[in-house]
Amino acid sequence: MELRRARSLVAYWVDGELVLDDFLAPTPPDGEKQGVAVDGTVVDLLSEFDEWTEPEVVAARLEEHDPQSVVEAVDALAEVGLLRTKDQADAEDLVLEKWNAWGPSATYFHFDTKDTAYLSVERAAGDAAAYARRNDIRAEIQDSGPAPEPITRRPDAERIRLTRAFLPLQRDFGDVLLSRRTHRHFTDDAVPVRALSTILHYTFAPMHFFNAGILGELMLRTSPCGGARHESECYVAVRNVESVPPGLYRYSADDHSLEVVSKDFTQEDLERIAFGQKMITTAGFVCFLTVNVHRAMYKYRSARMLRTVLLNTGHLAQTFALVSTAVGLGPAQNDAFHDTELEAALGVDGASETAVYQLSAGVPARRADGQPIADSSTDEERTIAAGQDTRE
Repeated sequence: MELRRARSLVAYWVDGELVLDDFLAPTPPDGEKQGVAVDGTVVDLLSEFDEWTEPEVVAARLEEHDPQSVVEAVDALAEVGLLRTKDQADAEDLVLEKWNAWGPSATYFHFDTKDTAYLSVERAAGDAAAYARRNDIRAEIQDSGPAPEPITRRPDAERIRLTRAFLPLQRDFGDVLLSRRTHRHFTDDAVPVRALSTILHYTFAPMHFFNAGILGELMLRTSPCGGARHESECYVAVRNVESVPPGLYRYSADDHSLEVVSKDFTQEDLERIAFGQKMITTAGFVCFLTVNVHRAMYKYRSARMLRTVLLNTGHLAQTFALVSTAVGLGPAQNDAFHDTELEAALGVDGASETAVYQLSAGVPARRADGQPIADSSTDEERTIAAGQDTRE
């Protein structure tokens, strides 16, 4: 029977051991995948099966080893899934074909975190093993130190207090929903400071707080968030907002203010970071969303949480877009930015806090029928060719 090395293997070192992780391996009932520790001999043996090969053929090639021991080793590797039969390879080939354009990093993350087991209260109540595991996780959280604060506070930062004279959100919801569009062209009119204040408050500020015991004090925003961790921070690049000097700020949800990050953040900096995209570089202001990793990771220790964190930023983006539309501005959003340079400008380390999204808004330039001005087909084709976000 011919065998082939699994093509869905990722290798990494754990405590001095080389581990091969098959991201297409079925997730066990407890939701915890385990890689296989290997040594150099195993790696050499696997390399003999880059294409379909009979174990006996490999045993004959490896003259320095006893043929029977080679066959037994091959059987063991097939047993743990590092070698595939042709039937097993069909599913693997399908995945790798369909996900080819996104490469191994995206494929690995998506498939390696599929079928993660969740220890819900309901499941734990009727399952002794699940109840014990849930208690173990609770103890692990408790032993890891105090819960992170729900809001980052920097009392010594220079700041600009924002008005709390919020614009009324009385526009018909159906009209707001149907009017929301991604805008790529803005006028030179300054964004009213009340509009900026209203958008930041209703998108990023806490509406309520509650005590979650060992998980700490949590805030509730207008957008849903896994476990109410609300790990996203908002930084604001101001270009053209009345009464607010251009620069880079952090929105302080604690006191509804803009903390000064850099007064020297220039248009050239924004152009470079956002790859020159007009929907970002000509807007009145841009919100850069980062993730406070510890705030999310404190409760959720599974890699699956990364998927949740990214979904959470999407929830915030939709709220941002709807509130911007409701106050008469044109919103836009995408994730096409230079991560490392942006994080350096924000003053975050890219590890404990990392950039994930950018949202912009400005006074929209409109056609006579009220719809946003669309880019020319040439511009659109150029954007697609560069692999950037073109969502409407």
